[in-house]
Amino acid sequence: MDPLRSAAAGDWLKPRIDIQWHDMHAVVPRGFPAYARIFHPAWRDHPEATKTWHGHELPARGAVQGQEVGWSDVALAFGKHMHALTQFGRLTGPEIPRLGPVDAAGWRYGSPELGNLNPEKLAAAAVHLCAHTSTPNQGVTGIWEGYGGLTSSSGYVELTFVDDGVQPDYGGGSEAPNAEPGTGLLPAEVVNGERLQLPGRSYFLFDTAPRIYLEPGWLHEAPWHHSPDSPQSPNLLWPADKSWVLVSEIDFDSTIVGGSWDLISALAQDPAIEALAIQEGADLTWDADVHNRPAQ
Repeated sequence: MDPLRSAAAGDWLKPRIDIQWHDMHAVVPRGFPAYARIFHPAWRDHPEATKTWHGHELPARGAVQGQEVGWSDVALAFGKHMHALTQFGRLTGPEIPRLGPVDAAGWRYGSPELGNLNPEKLAAAAVHLCAHTSTPNQGVTGIWEGYGGLTSSSGYVELTFVDDGVQPDYGGGSEAPNAEPGTGLLPAEVVNGERLQLPGRSYFLFDTAPRIYLEPGWLHEAPWHHSPDSPQSPNLLWPADKSWVLVSEIDFDSTIVGGSWDLISALAQDPAIEALAIQEGADLTWDADVHNRPAQ
């Protein structure tokens, strides 16, 4: 998991990323035969005992059972339609004050994590990723530059957005004032070195074999997160033969994989991974979920 001193390993991605935001290809490379969307797990909890507040049943403090839950289960609970372009905010029902979305059975729901595929789902996906590359022992991981504490003890990156649909810099920015490069997780020579510059996003690159994500040992070795208890999955991952690419965009609640039809089919059929095939050019914005659009 050594940092790459040169960012040239990621140059192949640059012509495949759109400069204008039309669809997912502002962050996901074009040109693969097929794509899959891996849905990050949501969560829900349920009170064992309740009290009443303004007519609503509230969980009693300390008396909550929590569990990870898939999007299909959320859709079922709220009578919604699960499909490849589903947006999580359209799956749940109206929010109850101080609680959030609650289904008819009393389960309260929380949103999936953005930009991070949990280690169990990543390991399950890695089984198929490694089976569909000739170079499972060689690859590259990209980590977004803006995570707190990565470049310095007080470092961060400001995100900027524009409204006209042309976004030459919809991510990226500058570090916190008075930040000292190298006082964070990455040494100064890495922080001051090359980064992969894609439209609106910059990444530190690491020499990582895709197969390392099959086992939990990577949680203790990755130089880009603070501890195994708060891991960060790759924002970008590809093998040396470039047969596929995995993208966990920082603002997406799902991970996109581009690759062969066989790979995408394997991901979509694995019950350990909630994934569906999507088309090139898929729109993953919130209003693309027409099947669950609220009635006017």
